[in-house]
Amino acid sequence: MKYWPYRERRVWIELAWIAAFNLACFLLFVYFELFDKLDDWFHSHPDTPLDEVMLVGFSLAVSMTVFAIRRLREARGLLKVLRRQAERDDITNLANRRRANQMLQRETERSFRSNRPFSVLLIDIDHFKCINDSHGHQIGDAVLHTFAKVLQTRARLLDTVARWGGEEFIVVCPETGQLGALQLAADIGRLLQETDFAPVSAVTASIGVATLQEDDTPDSLIHRADMRLYAAKQAGRNRVVGEFGTDEPLSA
Repeated sequence: MKYWPYRERRVWIELAWIAAFNLACFLLFVYFELFDKLDDWFHSHPDTPLDEVMLVGFSLAVSMTVFAIRRLREARGLLKVLRRQAERDDITNLANRRRANQMLQRETERSFRSNRPFSVLLIDIDHFKCINDSHGHQIGDAVLHTFAKVLQTRARLLDTVARWGGEEFIVVCPETGQLGALQLAADIGRLLQETDFAPVSAVTASIGVATLQEDDTPDSLIHRADMRLYAAKQAGRNRVVGEFGTDEPLSA
């Protein structure tokens, strides 16, 4: 059974009360002709002070308006939190694949409009299954988390670093041609050598690089990066493969 968080449940309950209140007002004033009945009552009681009645009605209207605005603001804040959670990977705290696909689509369209370069890096942690088998999944998750920090350390603010799935990651690099993307891959390899992944002795990665071409779509761009990642693995791992089969080891 799925339980809602208390804050979310409270917001929806209060919104339900607002809807019920408005429905009740509709029934009273339209279905039961309350306006006509009030008009008849005031005509039959000419000495009744209207100021107090109007003050009470005005106070109720203001109170319900403030109540509704506060609840709607809370609901909007909650939706932002939920949207952020839906676009984040729990283990690495990076963007997830859903968010990465959104950025791929956006940057592809922007690159075609501005005629500016755009590249992606598809990255796979070498022999990650062996890490899980030898040290357990808890250590494996820690390696993923540290690996994500390495990528974030090297990436620029305008880049999008995301967990693509499993032990695969993607870096979406706007305003970046093939040479810049290859340099980024080399820097990632250097940072991995300098990073302590204890109790794992060392962690390396294979990287495929692709740069947007005139007839590309996000899917075709990723396909080319994936083919180059596969080529990097076939060539012995711990290396980057880019355009024209460029094959560079990431460490000695």
